[in-house]
Amino acid sequence: MYALVHPQAESCSSKLQDVGFEVIIVDPPVQPSEIRGEHLRKKIHKEWCCGSDEFIKLHAYTLPEEIIVHLDIDFAFYKPMDHLFDAILYDKDSIEGQKARQQIELERPGEKLPDKIGAFITRDWGQVAPEKFPPAYQAGFIVARRDPSVKDEMVEVIKEGNYTAGWGKGFGWAGTGHGGYVGAMAMQGLVAYYYDHVRKDNAVELNQCRHNHMGMDVRYRHPPNYTPRYVKKEFIGGCRNALEYCEDCMVTDFENIYSVHYTMCRKPWQCIAKPDDGITDCKKGTCLDTNVVNVEHCYEVIKEWHKLRTEVEEELLKMTGDETIMEGQKGDYKNDIFMGHCNDDGNDGYLLMSGKDDTFKRVNDLYH
Repeated sequence: MYALVHPQAESCSSKLQDVGFEVIIVDPPVQPSEIRGEHLRKKIHKEWCCGSDEFIKLHAYTLPEEIIVHLDIDFAFYKPMDHLFDAILYDKDSIEGQKARQQIELERPGEKLPDKIGAFITRDWGQVAPEKFPPAYQAGFIVARRDPSVKDEMVEVIKEGNYTAGWGKGFGWAGTGHGGYVGAMAMQGLVAYYYDHVRKDNAVELNQCRHNHMGMDVRYRHPPNYTPRYVKKEFIGGCRNALEYCEDCMVTDFENIYSVHYTMCRKPWQCIAKPDDGITDCKKGTCLDTNVVNVEHCYEVIKEWHKLRTEVEEELLKMTGDETIMEGQKGDYKNDIFMGHCNDDGNDGYLLMSGKDDTFKRVNDLYH
């Protein structure tokens, strides 16, 4: 496992090394001063989440492995993805390749696959008004074939800086509509534009409820970007991707979920369990937004993360005999969800994992 770390975060990366990551300190492959387009050069530093610093993710395409799986840190896997790896590794006409391709759960079932798959992605449909503009790439997840030329090509796109300020068709990257939404000038817009227009027929879009699951409403019935008068009446309440049917990600059965990206259901370590229902006293970002998530479903996916943490704690205790580990399980806030890891609602209520320094250096031994 590798951790791509910006130089600004180098001082706090030693813990990752202790638990088995190979820490790679990398600079962004492009500095704002190298961007020729004026708007992008002057505004990229303000883009959510991290401006041009987010482009360190492009170094993933150069890692010394046949297949790379790049994730944000607020992410967890719950089912293996071997069929995705096989679909990249094996020829489409081989027995292995055909079997793998049949198991891929697509956002648009029946969609024709590339002869040679370069990447698997999900899209940020939650920001889209149906048929008004193309969807962003959801920048917390990608499975891809190692290919340094992809990084090089994207870097050239950034340096060219052909980005027009605005929202919708005619704006964004090369006027393609990849603009205006959250992350448009950074990875969410860049990667979507790249796979839609530069290296076409290369990336495959996975079912967003099963992979990179966020538990977010993907139907056009609530904010964000909800302005009914601007879309056709038949799309009101329908799928943001304009399909006749789409799975409701707010209630996807957990047994069908491969991976969870802890965003709209909040981070497990934020200890957030209060719904923003118009009754509860909530400050921005301190409650679960009931317009876009199902509270009970969020409790379920949050609990699954805490079960993973508990498993690590229990296995470390067996291995090391370090009783101080259990100090991290003495919380008493909603233990049916947080399993002893929280004392109160909100960030301040979280109990950090406990244990001696030598204990954490044994984490990697659990998996070897």
